[in-house]
Amino acid sequence: EQHIAGALEETYLLERLVEDLRLLTLAEARQLPFDRRPMALNDLARRVVDLFCAEAEEKHIALELRLPPETAIIVADAQRMEQAVGNLVSNALRYLPEGGWVQVALDVTGSQVEISVSDNGPGVAEADLPRLFERFWRAESARARNTGGSGLGLAIARELVEAQGGSISARNRPEGGLRVAIVFPIS
Repeated sequence: EQHIAGALEETYLLERLVEDLRLLTLAEARQLPFDRRPMALNDLARRVVDLFCAEAEEKHIALELRLPPETAIIVADAQRMEQAVGNLVSNALRYLPEGGWVQVALDVTGSQVEISVSDNGPGVAEADLPRLFERFWRAESARARNTGGSGLGLAIARELVEAQGGSISARNRPEGGLRVAIVFPIS
């Protein structure tokens, strides 16, 4: 049974990898269908934080949500946006040590809204920041797949955001950690 359980787990990992590659390929080719409608980004941010609360608690990581008083409406596919933001939070939780924190924040400035995911983890070497959204790229090539992921999450997030007219960027925080931000025009 233990051999079968291990094989089954590997099969699920491969199945997810194949699905991630299919999604990424469709998004890159602009063949992925989007159900773009007006949506409240505030509600999406709450849903994503709720999805990752248990994982954060299990890892003893504080997961915070900061929202503006006004509701930010964008035109986008809610499911695809939830996946993109979820990939950012998942990455932050994966690379943070116990006792760290992740903040999901929404900021409205003029005609744009920014949803960002910041953490107080190790950040990324400045020379590596331009490669962060490349498929299969990982900061440490020696990482195992079970701890370092497949290297597709941020590439998928970029494609899902850019295909809908948004932009995504990453930078190290001066006080330590990484900040990844998605920007969309307000509808």
